[in-house]
Amino acid sequence: MVGAVFLVALTTLVGVYLSHLDRGGRHSGFGAGATTAPDRVDIVATINRVEPARNDAQVRVFVTVVGKYAQDGDELVPVGNLTIDTTSLSAEQLTYPAGKRVVSKDMLMDLPGGDIADYPFDRYTTRLGFSAALDGEPVPTAVAIVDSDPGFVTRATVSADQTEPGFDIQLRRTRGTFAMVWLMYVIMWSLALSVLTGALVIGHRKLGMVWPGLGWMAASLFALAGYRNTAPGNPPIGCLLDYTVFLWAEAIVAFSVVYAVLRGTRVEVRHAEAEAEAAGPSS
Repeated sequence: MVGAVFLVALTTLVGVYLSHLDRGGRHSGFGAGATTAPDRVDIVATINRVEPARNDAQVRVFVTVVGKYAQDGDELVPVGNLTIDTTSLSAEQLTYPAGKRVVSKDMLMDLPGGDIADYPFDRYTTRLGFSAALDGEPVPTAVAIVDSDPGFVTRATVSADQTEPGFDIQLRRTRGTFAMVWLMYVIMWSLALSVLTGALVIGHRKLGMVWPGLGWMAASLFALAGYRNTAPGNPPIGCLLDYTVFLWAEAIVAFSVVYAVLRGTRVEVRHAEAEAEAAGPSS
């Protein structure tokens, strides 16, 4: 009993450590551009949600103006008409009228590099850059990036492009996602091989139609499909996860059910014939 309590406590502590390690590896607040200029426009881009199936990510942009570009020292009110150009191919120019309070705006960041079919080993690369202008005149711009999507970790390096300060970005699945997927690999293969073993035992020992066992096997076939759909990130059918474990597990379970039924039917037929012979001819 004491050993079980100790084991539970130990695994819980390890889980807490791994959770903090995963969150600690996130990218937050890294700066690019004119970060030390006294008069500048600061842009914070938060990656809220990555959509691999659509090859884009939702980014929330928050802008503040610093120094002479702020009206009466208010960093949320520009003195002139502020425009922000981005490297996104699907986002329009972000505009902020002079004298009005700045509000956050959402845009889509394109993900030209990467393929969700490689799930869970899919990775995506892109570039996210911004340039600001006040009343049509370019102004110094500083950019920071914040990683907020719980399913992806951002790896970003400051872009070498000096005209549009920003980052070269790589997005990959989190450690938690990998842990869940590897657990799914183990469970699916274990369940499939367990069902196959049960079917072979039924056939080898000539047990006939073992209805509880057949019910368990058939239920496993559908349980695997439901379990597969719990994969983090909702990967599409046909990804690497399916070709390396799910489809094989389904095939093994289906074969096991059919094998057990065929062997069981053969045994049941022989038993019926034997009983008929033992009963003798009917009067």
